[in-house]
Amino acid sequence: MHCICRVSVCLTLIFSIGSRGNAAERLTLNKPQSNQIIQRKGIASGRGYADVSVQGLLPTNSETAEWQYRVIPTGATEAVGVKSATAAWEALMIIPDGDIFTGNVRVGAGGWYRLELRCRRQGNVIAAGAVQPFGVGEVFLIAGQSYATNCNDQRFLVTDAQTRVAAFDSAKGTWQIANDPQPVSDGSDGGSIWPPLGDALAEDCKVPIGFANVAVGATSSMQWMPQGRLHQRLVLTGQTLGNFRAVLWQQGESDVIEKTSTAGYVANLIAIRDAAAKQWTGTATWLLAKSTLHPTVYHDPTGETRIRTAIDELVRLPEFKPGPDTDVLQNENRGDADSRRHFTAAGQRRAADLWRTAIHQTVLPQAPATIALRVGLAVADITPPIGFPMAGYYHERLADGAIDPLQAKAIVFHDTDVSGALVVCDLIGIATDLSREVRKRVSENTGIPETNVVVAATHSHTAPDYMKELWLNITKRPQQALRRKYIDSLIGQIAAVTEDAATDAQPAFLESGAAVQRTPVSFNRRFVMRDGSVKTWQNFNNPSVIRSAGPIDPEIGLLAVRTPSGDLRGVFSNFALHLDTVGGLKWSADYPFFIERTLKLAVGPDVISIFGTGCCGDINHSNPHSPKRNTAGFIGTSIGDSIVRSVKQLRPVEQTRLVVKSRRVNLALQDATQHDVTSAVQIVERAKRGEKVDFFQHVTAYKNLILDHFRHAQPYVSTPDHITWGLSRSLAGIGERLPVDVTVMTIGSDVAIVCLPGEVFVELGLAIKQGSPFRTTMIVELSDAVETIYIPNRAAYAGGSYEVTNSAVQPGSGEILVETALSLLREAATAK
Repeated sequence: MHCICRVSVCLTLIFSIGSRGNAAERLTLNKPQSNQIIQRKGIASGRGYADVSVQGLLPTNSETAEWQYRVIPTGATEAVGVKSATAAWEALMIIPDGDIFTGNVRVGAGGWYRLELRCRRQGNVIAAGAVQPFGVGEVFLIAGQSYATNCNDQRFLVTDAQTRVAAFDSAKGTWQIANDPQPVSDGSDGGSIWPPLGDALAEDCKVPIGFANVAVGATSSMQWMPQGRLHQRLVLTGQTLGNFRAVLWQQGESDVIEKTSTAGYVANLIAIRDAAAKQWTGTATWLLAKSTLHPTVYHDPTGETRIRTAIDELVRLPEFKPGPDTDVLQNENRGDADSRRHFTAAGQRRAADLWRTAIHQTVLPQAPATIALRVGLAVADITPPIGFPMAGYYHERLADGAIDPLQAKAIVFHDTDVSGALVVCDLIGIATDLSREVRKRVSENTGIPETNVVVAATHSHTAPDYMKELWLNITKRPQQALRRKYIDSLIGQIAAVTEDAATDAQPAFLESGAAVQRTPVSFNRRFVMRDGSVKTWQNFNNPSVIRSAGPIDPEIGLLAVRTPSGDLRGVFSNFALHLDTVGGLKWSADYPFFIERTLKLAVGPDVISIFGTGCCGDINHSNPHSPKRNTAGFIGTSIGDSIVRSVKQLRPVEQTRLVVKSRRVNLALQDATQHDVTSAVQIVERAKRGEKVDFFQHVTAYKNLILDHFRHAQPYVSTPDHITWGLSRSLAGIGERLPVDVTVMTIGSDVAIVCLPGEVFVELGLAIKQGSPFRTTMIVELSDAVETIYIPNRAAYAGGSYEVTNSAVQPGSGEILVETALSLLREAATAK
């Protein structure tokens, strides 16, 4: 292996492996190239992955052929969990374009590797080819002047045991082992600082290192400006690489000589960077070295200070980071006046060490070789039988079939000494009784603390109305056998799927971020009217409507769970939109079913889609500008498409320390007097008899019966005789305040999942996101307690209408949840 990496290996090989002994046609590959390094996703030592572009010439008569590939390590590789680095053949989807075919192969970080391709028809191999070696690791684009080229005393060779340091020749468009002199275009033929830097980074990162060097000696920043020849090469090289970790900029002497001002240098570098970034696919950071000293050519402390000051100003901008200060290397580190070279061999090594430190302090912080965080995923069916009551409205409806299954989906995080579990169920809400029973069982069987287990609902209105049946079950009251059996199954399945996810937990590569839902599917359903009131469920055809009463949240929060080699296992998504788009008497998970279907079609049938409903108490799917309502299929497919487009753009979660914090808060309940409750019974009973009652009176009556059940140790009436949802063993007679839990789960400094009770207004969710110290914050409502019903923001109580009418808690409760969540997030962000 050590020898083969030092020479260029032919890109085409002939295989005589047809099933009948006939020789296969030569398959010519031009991507990847021999000795090429492809930029990985991720920074953890020995981990990450890349989607490697494969390109070659189409063999003859291959139109209906089956394509396969395999990736084989050609030497000791320290990458862990590289699924594709095996001898097993896997299917490859290719795209023909004239005489060329292209495809993508997912390869785990590491190398060197050998890629083999074959094209088969009816079991016979009709064409085959291979390329080796190539690697997946870290790639850097180098620019500047002679400090960055071969203008030093000692020519270095790559000494990494596996020779995992390669250089891209931008003139030839080929890769080679990065022995000095480096392939640059200025004719310099001495030594450089890059082989020792590459050796060190390969050892640190346990992956191959690639350099693409376009530096040219004696060039000023002005010569690198857009429209110039040097800038064009910089841009073209970056485009050829596609993705790379950073630009290493080492330049400054010529600007000292040309008396460039501080402001001029700052302006030049910003222009160079901005023009290049517009033409590159990634957003690479620029690391700026301070290289202004040239003791054998000039002595100009004032000029050097101008350029050094400019760099200090530039690194305050987010696009630039500090590189090494190589001006500190003097005396024995410098070449003499006769050689006019920059560094001696000792200086070259020390300059490489300075670059190594700067890279680890900025774009490539050193991460542990092992992944402490393990993630488990599991799914269970919780579809009730036909004939079970359906939820969502104020009268009994019995299901007569199913459109799609209802499911419980769990994700469990295990860190070294902390665990957390979230299970999301296709239910209209999570009764406190259900949550407490599930959390207790999960804790007993997995060791995860009850406070670290969250049970949430998607809020499907075509799910079971189970709360009275649950109350009958756990209070050992008489109950229909079919209904009792389902309640036992519901509790058991939700607990079991969470336990299965805990058992499934395995090392994971996480990515996070957000998609923006640009196709309109969510709308604020509250409207300001001309008389100053607020009404729900209006549209702009009504001349009394002035405007929407609040915002929406168009962000789809995303957490992707991958294997260490990059295979997508699951996606946790979070979006603020009410689930009430199906209707009828058949079970349905509503639009999250179509999100899942879209993901499976795009990624594969094994991917798990977990959807957590965001703060959408005042958000629904009815477009107030149109009489036509979007269907569940349209909504879910559109959101799913947004997720699919964004998954590959998510950022790796590098630091994976898990923190789980939970706090119980007591929310003030509204009151229900004896007169209120007596009147409520009359209204509810009239509605049961089919008599016409005012909708808002019916809603208020139902809520007052629930409040009677919660607030009074001796209720004014026998509540179970009149209502089906809102019954609770845990909360019966609790008093003036309702205890609810706020739980946050955070991963490193990147991801926060905030779990809140009730149907929370979008304004409150946006406030939490605005104040969160985490890059990606997802808020899951209807967690662990639905008994609050709606939780409006304080201002909404003044406006009134449906959601305020159907809230069990006092004004200010939503703000208490926001304050609690932000307090927990701050504690998590600063936890040691």
